[in-house]
Amino acid sequence: MVITAGQAALQVEYVKDRSSAVLLQQPGVLAVFEFGKSPLESTDPRHVTIALPQLDGGTTIEVWRCNGEIETGTWQTVRFARNGAMTMAHIALDINDAGDMRAASHRAYQEFQRFLRQSPHHCPMKIWNYIPGINEGEGDSESYRQFCIGRAEALASDPAERPPMPAATAIGSPREEAALQVYFLATALPGVNVENPRQLNAWHYPRRYGPRSPLFSRGTIMQVGAARQFLISGTASVVGHETHHDNVRDQITESVSNLNSLLQEGQRLLGGQRPRLGDTGVLRVYLRNPSDLADIKQALGRIVPDDMPRVYLNGDICRIDLLTEVDGIIACE
Repeated sequence: MVITAGQAALQVEYVKDRSSAVLLQQPGVLAVFEFGKSPLESTDPRHVTIALPQLDGGTTIEVWRCNGEIETGTWQTVRFARNGAMTMAHIALDINDAGDMRAASHRAYQEFQRFLRQSPHHCPMKIWNYIPGINEGEGDSESYRQFCIGRAEALASDPAERPPMPAATAIGSPREEAALQVYFLATALPGVNVENPRQLNAWHYPRRYGPRSPLFSRGTIMQVGAARQFLISGTASVVGHETHHDNVRDQITESVSNLNSLLQEGQRLLGGQRPRLGDTGVLRVYLRNPSDLADIKQALGRIVPDDMPRVYLNGDICRIDLLTEVDGIIACE
């Protein structure tokens, strides 16, 4: 089964029960994302393996398609695929080889910046970070806080070259996973970064969340030709800067409220062109506890249209009190 997110510059499909090898042979494939496998297993630059297990049965592969000839290659530690309009690139670094999480994050984002400087598509639109054992460690030694420190240090090393930080997702992969994984989508022209009026900008978070604030926008609007798409950051049950609710049903409802608020702000910035939840978008739904799947499906089914494709993945959220998070790619009509 193939479900397509609109006729935009980047076609996003969820394909069930097909092999990645077969999909990579098809024309126009920029990337395939296969879940439940270590990122160190990837061999083709267009094949991005993600360690998060899929929860909703079967095997779903996320496929990115685009028009035109696709070039693939490797630049230092970065593997990439691109056409004339956009680049998908990814890095997987063995944390033990790097030294620790802070060092791995620093190195990944240094390589990320260096790659963008020499790329025809130097403006990042969205970054996905998958962090082993994201909540492991006490206080500022927590893996996520160490990741944020390393990222901030890398971005601050040459402020003149620092790209505006776009939408991003940070989710915990299994603690036994060896690699920190970062992948991103970039274009030649800057996107429009969007903040959610219901939430404090992430880079303004108070010290209690760590010595270096997370660096990302709540969403980024990407325009290629006449087509616009809204790339949504990882969105959880946070209002202002504080976690709300202690159960998964209320948390997913609050997350969707944040999504809708962000889409309304995007509509305002676009002058009326409305992005909406529906069949022109896709969602990834992350769950800390697999046992919450039925409750999440039921709650989400009441507030998100049935025709919106989604995949459910087992991954820890960046705060220990958060049980679920969503991100997505949505067409602007």
